[in-house]
Amino acid sequence: MKKQLLFLFALLIGINSYAQIACNPSFTWSQTPTSANPYQVTVVNTSTLTGAPVYAFTTYTMNWGNGTSGINPTGSTTHNYTAAGTYTAVLTMNVYDSLNNTLLCSSTYNATITLVTAACNTSIITTNNGNGSYSFASSNQAASMTYAWSFGDGTSAGNVATTNHTYANPGVYTVTLTTTLNGMTCTTTYTVNYQNTSFNCAALVASFTKTQNNLSVTFNNTSSVVNNTNPVISRVSDWTFGDGGVANNTYTSVSHTYASAGTYSVRLINKYVDSANANTVYCRDTAYQTLTVTGTTANYIAGNIYWDSTLNINSSSFKVWLITFDTTTNIINAIDSITASGAYGQVAYQFNNKAAGTYRVKAAVTPGAAGYTQMAPTYHNATTYWANATLVNHTAGASTNRNIYMQAGSSANGPGFVAGNVTLGAGKGTATGVPNLLIILRNASNQLIKSTFTNANGDYSFSNVPLGIYTIYPENMPQLTTPSAAFTISATNTTFNGVDFTKNSKKIVPNSLGIAKADLVHAFSVYPNPTKDFVTIHALGNGIYVNTIQLVDMKGSVLLTEVNSSSSDFNLLLSAIPTGVYYLKITAGTTQQIEKLIIQK
Repeated sequence: MKKQLLFLFALLIGINSYAQIACNPSFTWSQTPTSANPYQVTVVNTSTLTGAPVYAFTTYTMNWGNGTSGINPTGSTTHNYTAAGTYTAVLTMNVYDSLNNTLLCSSTYNATITLVTAACNTSIITTNNGNGSYSFASSNQAASMTYAWSFGDGTSAGNVATTNHTYANPGVYTVTLTTTLNGMTCTTTYTVNYQNTSFNCAALVASFTKTQNNLSVTFNNTSSVVNNTNPVISRVSDWTFGDGGVANNTYTSVSHTYASAGTYSVRLINKYVDSANANTVYCRDTAYQTLTVTGTTANYIAGNIYWDSTLNINSSSFKVWLITFDTTTNIINAIDSITASGAYGQVAYQFNNKAAGTYRVKAAVTPGAAGYTQMAPTYHNATTYWANATLVNHTAGASTNRNIYMQAGSSANGPGFVAGNVTLGAGKGTATGVPNLLIILRNASNQLIKSTFTNANGDYSFSNVPLGIYTIYPENMPQLTTPSAAFTISATNTTFNGVDFTKNSKKIVPNSLGIAKADLVHAFSVYPNPTKDFVTIHALGNGIYVNTIQLVDMKGSVLLTEVNSSSSDFNLLLSAIPTGVYYLKITAGTTQQIEKLIIQK
């Protein structure tokens, strides 16, 4: 009898606690315009809940009043409207009993969001009038809007929508327009390249230095610079090496290997050429040097580092590595590294006296140098992926033209934001962040859009991402990378947080796949490996067989998918797959195993 009374008492208390549950949805909002999204609002969810049991859970739904919905359960949410106006936003709050899946309470909160015309979404309309004179106008003009101009040369203009300005000297200038309307302020910029064809040709003195290694010589152009701000009129160097060899239309440095020892007369013609005006030559000067070379065997690996002229980077500095990689043991070794600097989109590098063998060459902009945030680390000859690098098969002779064309992303901007983290995985103990790991943002065609590096905690982020479909690809030798699942930056879904990865000694995989510790699974053996035309997947236990198997390349693209229903052994034909490094993703029920596969034809 006493137990029954206690049960009734507890039941009454439970019923009474349900009756005291109170849902109190609410939010605050503010208009937070940007140049890309002038009608952006930021909403902070301030809802409260009282009297709920510990096993209750809460959901929120926001109807923005423009046919879209969605809100973060905590913190702030940004939403982009397409026009000024008045919108009714409705926040619905539901609290459920997770034990019985019953609704405990439900309530809504309405607020009127009134968006005023923004000062943002403004660009600068520019007209070049010649002789340093420019006309500037704001593309966004409205009553009561105020304007402030800065012309980048220390002068400015007041509150006018259009203005004229004349630059006294040639140069590259950043024009800044600040617009203010309805209490909101936005800023936009425009780059002016004002150049003329006046040169102090008397100041142009041609000169060069040289570095010798047996029969191989690197010549560095040290000629004086009389106009280095003109994007059209460029310095051009023509070389003759005294043995019939020439190098024309180069910039800073060149390498040349002589066939035999001897004394040679080297000539440099340094000139300024107007590529927009029939290659008119404005200034030129010539330098000569007599060179004596000795030696019988040239042994070096050399090339040039190039970058796109649209990056507007006159000069930069690079760290260049010479790398060996044993595909059997997965051991990499940077056997040498040098720093190479130069200008005008071409920098020479050279590794001397290297043993015969197969190498990879990699270049990266040194921290703090021009282009560090624009150019991703790149392998010979033009890839950011180590597995796709063009190998240098060095025979202990002269390996020339091992050029590197630095890869850079798109300059387009947008509303998107992507962030994540990379942690150490299996066999590393407590998970810690992986610092200084290259992270690549790729479009739907696997092309580089942006690149960055993880910080000391393994965190990374990309801002100002244009609308589109993307994947994230961490890149590091010798790990095999599985890219993230594709995600879409859209006008209604601009933020993707938590695109996280786990890295161990063999691979880098997205945490969303749930296979970060797949190295611990050994349900199958894979042989032969390396292979040529086929590979066998053999189950190591009774009653285990492959469900699906995928062959994936180093970019994360699935090349083959096969399904198995009953056999414990499975043969995958590879006759159509070219030589390279791949990996197999083997699935058997809830078990997933990843194995590197080397194909050699």
